[in-house]
Amino acid sequence: MSIRQRKSKTGIISRLIWLINIIFAVLLLGSYLSAYVNPGIITVFAFLGLAYPALLLINLLFFLYYMIRGKRKLLLSMAVVLIGYQPFIRHFQILPGREAPETGVMKVLSYNVQNMVHSNIGIEHAEIRSGIFSFIGSQQADIACIQEFSAKGRDFNGVFEEMKDLTHYTYCYKANYNPKKTYRIDALVILSNYAAAATNTLSVPGAYHHFGIYADLINDEDTFRVYNIHLASIKLQHEDYQFVEDVSKGQTETGAFGEGSKSILRKLHSAFMLREKQAEVVVRSISECPYPVIICGDFNDTPLSYAYHEISAGLEDSFVNAGYGMGNTFAGNLPPLRIDFILHSSVFQSYELRVHRIPLSDHYPVTVFLGRE
Repeated sequence: MSIRQRKSKTGIISRLIWLINIIFAVLLLGSYLSAYVNPGIITVFAFLGLAYPALLLINLLFFLYYMIRGKRKLLLSMAVVLIGYQPFIRHFQILPGREAPETGVMKVLSYNVQNMVHSNIGIEHAEIRSGIFSFIGSQQADIACIQEFSAKGRDFNGVFEEMKDLTHYTYCYKANYNPKKTYRIDALVILSNYAAAATNTLSVPGAYHHFGIYADLINDEDTFRVYNIHLASIKLQHEDYQFVEDVSKGQTETGAFGEGSKSILRKLHSAFMLREKQAEVVVRSISECPYPVIICGDFNDTPLSYAYHEISAGLEDSFVNAGYGMGNTFAGNLPPLRIDFILHSSVFQSYELRVHRIPLSDHYPVTVFLGRE
């Protein structure tokens, strides 16, 4: 091959790399829009939002590539990454969170316990249930918001009395996801050391399914509202997780890849649409609330999602203020994502947010200390 041919080939490869860089820069910019574009109108940006960590990494690699080569083309990826400063700090915190004062704070816990059995198919594991109760009790939080609490049997009062005893709480406020289900407990629970002046549930208009519960808690002369919400999940089945695992190992055939991808995309689309409606309900409830609020729960969506953006508007994200590291809370067979949140009104100051990486559920529990400003 002549020198001219080699130069021509090198030039083609360089232009191709630059074109790929441009495409991924545009995709990263598109991921930023996922927080602002209603998925009920168009869902493509919601999918890009889920891909944000990967898109960020790819653009950083392009930046390093052109920096090493001493090319000004590095400015493209650098600019796109810098534009996304706010999305970045909602996913990653470089500096440790603030240390909590010894007095004047309350501890809040949020935990999706995956049916109390570390399973989505109802397989009982007594050691998992015992471990979860032991962990919740050991944290000595003033308020614990539990999603996907489950127990067999009709003795609802007996189950929750036992729960209070095992976790050392004075009060327990709960609501079954499906209020018509009387043979099994599948509930959202707020455990508290504070009495509630009132409680209520959250549902999408026309639906009987509860996706949230709130309690107006009284601490001395101070009243504040705690929401425990669980937004719509993707409802992935065992075969979906197996498909993801096979893809990661490069063991998927072409036909199976197409069918598996379509199945997951359909479920993602349906979940995006439902979470948008649920977010509207939460926002309306907050706007009508006369008290400061604390919102705990499993959003099943990332900090770049439309649902998170709508619900968190005007509130503080305790991870941004007091977290450290990546902050991912999902422990299942999917990429690491932060989908469990503790948000609060600005009258509170957050300290020492911690994600507890314990293998008792497909979610990691989150704790934070909150104090009045």
